[in-house]
Amino acid sequence: MTTISTLAAGLERQLNNNASFMAISTRVLLRTGVSLREPKPTQNSDAGAVTKVRAALADMGYSF
Repeated sequence: MTTISTLAAGLERQLNNNASFMAISTRVLLRTGVSLREPKPTQNSDAGAVTKVRAALADMGYSF
């Protein structure tokens, strides 16, 4: 997964629960400054941002 959008879509599929996705998205935003719900165009395909989000999700138990 090479963009924030694809990470978000993968997380949504794993969770299959919108409330959980929203809660995790908020935690990711607070940890990384990157929104999973509406990523900024400049962050969406930025390798550094994707790496930070993947690491934050891995810390929470979600890997891709």
